[in-house]
Amino acid sequence: MIADAAMQLFTLRGFDHVSVADIAAAAGVAEKTVYNYFPAKADMFFDEANDILAELLAAVRYRVAGESALAAVGTFMAGRAEWAAGRRPSQPTAQFRQLIADSTALQAHQRLMFARYETALASLLAEETGAAAGSVEPFVAAVALIGVLRAPFEASPGGAKPRRDQTASALGLLAGGLATYAPGRAH
Repeated sequence: MIADAAMQLFTLRGFDHVSVADIAAAAGVAEKTVYNYFPAKADMFFDEANDILAELLAAVRYRVAGESALAAVGTFMAGRAEWAAGRRPSQPTAQFRQLIADSTALQAHQRLMFARYETALASLLAEETGAAAGSVEPFVAAVALIGVLRAPFEASPGGAKPRRDQTASALGLLAGGLATYAPGRAH
């Protein structure tokens, strides 16, 4: 309810022109309540970030034995788009991307969010591959894989809507180098 009220205000006024007090009033709650659920205003904009990360890590960790991390991310992306289609656009809308493009605060938060995703996925890949501490391969693979998630958010801010086939295209681009990296283990 709070995140929905916040997004309505962000859409009407722009992220930087909405205060937490405005959001609390629109949601009919105290400002302290907003902070209990969302430590930062940008967390209301990216309200599903933690869920997405948890689902992504689960998709990679519990993939079928022999399936690459790349294939697991592809399956995750397809499933996430299908899930979102019932309640939100399956790709970030032009308006959503434009709100990010218009706000340095949202851009910074988004960079930190994706960096957190990269670090978490790199840790999982290092664990699964038995990579030595400080190995670059898990990190590079994680950055590339998270790039597939990140691309629709960054593609054409305010411009043309990203196409669903762009995810397949991005995955195809990585297939040559990552198709056999980090095959899943039996759990």
